[in-house]
Amino acid sequence: MPKARTILWILTLLLIVLMCTQWGWHIGGEAREIPRGDRVDIHRVGGVHITPGYVLLVVTFLAWAAYVVLTFRFFEIRFPALPVLVLLAVVIVSTIYTRQWGGGVGGIAQLGGVFIGGWFIFANCIDTRQRLRAAVDLFSIVVGAIVVFALWQYRAESEAGNAFAIAGTFGNRNVLGAFFASALPFLFALGLYEERTWQRFALVLLVALGAAVTLSAGALIAIAVACLFVAALKSRTALLGTVVAITLGLTVVPGFLSLPRHTDAVVSSASPFLYNNYLDRRTRTGEPIPGHDEYDTAVRYKRWFAATRSIQGTLNKTLWGAGPGRYNDTVRPEIRLVHTRRADTDSVPDFNISVAEPDSFNMYLVTFVEYGPFAFVALVWLGMWLLGRNLRGFRQTRDSTGRALAVGSAAAVLGAGICAVFSSILVRGVALPFLFVALSGILWPRLPDAAPKDADR
Repeated sequence: MPKARTILWILTLLLIVLMCTQWGWHIGGEAREIPRGDRVDIHRVGGVHITPGYVLLVVTFLAWAAYVVLTFRFFEIRFPALPVLVLLAVVIVSTIYTRQWGGGVGGIAQLGGVFIGGWFIFANCIDTRQRLRAAVDLFSIVVGAIVVFALWQYRAESEAGNAFAIAGTFGNRNVLGAFFASALPFLFALGLYEERTWQRFALVLLVALGAAVTLSAGALIAIAVACLFVAALKSRTALLGTVVAITLGLTVVPGFLSLPRHTDAVVSSASPFLYNNYLDRRTRTGEPIPGHDEYDTAVRYKRWFAATRSIQGTLNKTLWGAGPGRYNDTVRPEIRLVHTRRADTDSVPDFNISVAEPDSFNMYLVTFVEYGPFAFVALVWLGMWLLGRNLRGFRQTRDSTGRALAVGSAAAVLGAGICAVFSSILVRGVALPFLFVALSGILWPRLPDAAPKDADR
């Protein structure tokens, strides 16, 4: 009889390698051209996007389920937390109530696959502390490879000044930033608590390089706050050093980077949260740009006003939201988005002028509008549950590895929660890695150092 647990362990390791990307295959849908700075991307609307990570997620879950059934180990299962089940239940009810089957089925599959299937896999297939530590080390290597690839993209695209192409293994800079918002604080905690000097230096350097190629303002805010949180729990010296490093990183370092107007590129990514997804199309004199009338000129309009009106409209209609996939249709009339063309003129010095910013929606707002207030409460409850359990583990654990994982997982949850104000973390390539790092600190105190000898009998 094959070593079943060893096979599940190998599948889990492969999943950790393949889950950190949005590369994959798109089946069906319609191809549309989307402007991204000086280039045009082909974006497919509709259809199904499949990544290798999600394929392996399904395979690993089915293998684990078969192992449990054949060995009758039902009482050893570690189940997902109650907030996960409540959130999934609310999403299902909202889908049934609003009858938005297209987006609803996809949302249920996304949420269920990650937070149900992923939770079962990570919580049950990683069965010893030794294996958890190996999984964390492998994840660190994967993050390092993504940082190196993003650095290569940064260098390659610097001459063209195209910030949109610096996306690592993801679709755009905001998704890369959402991934880094949880991964980098996690690695920063591992670095601060690492006893070996060379490995501590390597992890901290990796975090610094990852932050340097992060061109999403919301993600940078999240990374900075989460790293300060880790340093504050470590020591006053660590906190002071982190404050100095972040200050230099925000003020001095950008001047030495090769991407033209690096700071402008970062700030522009957050512009949808101050104004429209499109920036003002007026010249410095306040006159419309020649060749573009008032209708073609994007009007600066506070998105938060639109968000407030959308929430009020949702509550007036139903407590189950407008329905999955209905966010754009619900918010757009309030934002008054208009179609614009790129302006190659001497206009307001905005880096991202007249270019739609992808994946720049507030995840909490999207959840509230599409699924209603119950889903919003369940989502916040899940984040607070993960944060609270990791902080409890940090207080109760005395070994350095356990404390590093606990504070790292808590920082990852904090970083992801802040980044969710600017971009969604419940997307392919980001949600599953987030779950892994969030559970690492919770799993450590519950795992034995080694598996029993009869584990596969």
